[in-house]
Amino acid sequence: MLLLKEYINRTFILTNRLIYRALFLLLIVFFACKKKNPGLGTDVQPETDALNVSVTEAIKVECHTVKYDSARSYMDQFKYLGSNQDLYFGRTDVGIFTNFSIPNNVTNISFGTDATLDSCVMFLTFTQSYIGDSTTTLNYNVYQLTSPVVSATSYQMFGSLNTSQFPSYDASPICNAKARLSTSGNFYTIKLPINKNFASAILTNPQYLVDNTTFQNAYKGFYISTKNTNYLNPTSAQGAIMKIDLDNSVSGIYMYYHNGPVAAAKESKVYRFPFAGNNSGRLGRVDYNPLTSGAHNLLTSQLSGDTTKGEQTIFLKGLGGTKALIRLPSLKSFSDTCKIAVSRAELKFFVDQSMISPSNGNYSPSLKASLVAIDSLGKEIYVKDQYYNADAIHFGGDYNSDEHAYTFDIARHVQDILDGKLPNFGFYLVIANPDRSYVARRDDRAERVILGGSKNPLYAPKFKLTYVRFPFDK
Repeated sequence: MLLLKEYINRTFILTNRLIYRALFLLLIVFFACKKKNPGLGTDVQPETDALNVSVTEAIKVECHTVKYDSARSYMDQFKYLGSNQDLYFGRTDVGIFTNFSIPNNVTNISFGTDATLDSCVMFLTFTQSYIGDSTTTLNYNVYQLTSPVVSATSYQMFGSLNTSQFPSYDASPICNAKARLSTSGNFYTIKLPINKNFASAILTNPQYLVDNTTFQNAYKGFYISTKNTNYLNPTSAQGAIMKIDLDNSVSGIYMYYHNGPVAAAKESKVYRFPFAGNNSGRLGRVDYNPLTSGAHNLLTSQLSGDTTKGEQTIFLKGLGGTKALIRLPSLKSFSDTCKIAVSRAELKFFVDQSMISPSNGNYSPSLKASLVAIDSLGKEIYVKDQYYNADAIHFGGDYNSDEHAYTFDIARHVQDILDGKLPNFGFYLVIANPDRSYVARRDDRAERVILGGSKNPLYAPKFKLTYVRFPFDK
């Protein structure tokens, strides 16, 4: 009886297990056969509606070199001085107009009634920034101004445009000397001997030393020039354009004098009149005519009207020398068929490695260049992307020594051209700091560079447009 009951119980348990397994298998089959939701609308969305990023380099870049009409000289402490005979750009002469002052607003200066001048020297501090060969000896002339440098006046750098804008000066120099760089303390300087008659008049006329206003009314300042250096050539005596710091503690006019009778053991006293001060005025003058000063024919041809030579090379020169006109003529038609969203508009210019100057001179490519847009009158205006020059959105303009190139991203400006918000008058490529706070200046960079032209087989500029089309967005 017990054996029968045990047999029945085991049979019941086994039967239940089989039923449970069968139900489990049915559930697996049911859910495995159920279709997934295919997603709303994807089975009917046309493939042409997909947003695809496209890249093109088909937009033509046109360029050629042009001369500046004008460039302003600003009244800051750094000014260029010197003469340079460049193998490709020709001769450039840069002079300085500057006044000088009684230091620290001192009044009633007296050197003593028995003061006698020993010598007078002008010191100009060299910043070690230059183009050309700074070891070249140059011929320096210093002229006494007969009209003042007016700090409130906006001066241009070019004498060829309006020579009457510059302060007038006496034609007889108070210094005519050959000089080269030397050291003074911890600085490189140019030392120029000043005429003793001029300096003695300062020493012995205390009525002009009562205050700085009276002093500067009597002594207007100086024009410093190297234009009379007539022995330069592009190989052995190139000369140099050098950056001078007029506010440096060494720069100034030094009066060496003694009081009483001269004694063998007596040392001269010294008094320094600085170029710096509250009423300081200084401006640069540039004389540059590549058509008559030995510039390369590819440059002179473009400046004479043969713009086709810009297909080979373009020439950029600081201090308001030359710049390049850049055009993207087919850009606007690129958006005629549909709207376009620009992701990046990269414009890249390459240094022409076949036109490198002699190794004994410093003609390194400028560390910075800039693009500026052109308005309907041919004037320079900001590129829109210059307003967003940050780490995340970089307008560009820094020289890349690995690529030997300058790269600009002008996506916002190009977008406005394609949308019809801005006209397409082109751009100027210039030697300037691309930061919008400084890009208007041309007097603070003397470097120059030669770039490949639009059809240069090795160094032609490239325009690369990355964009998205909206073919159904009319």
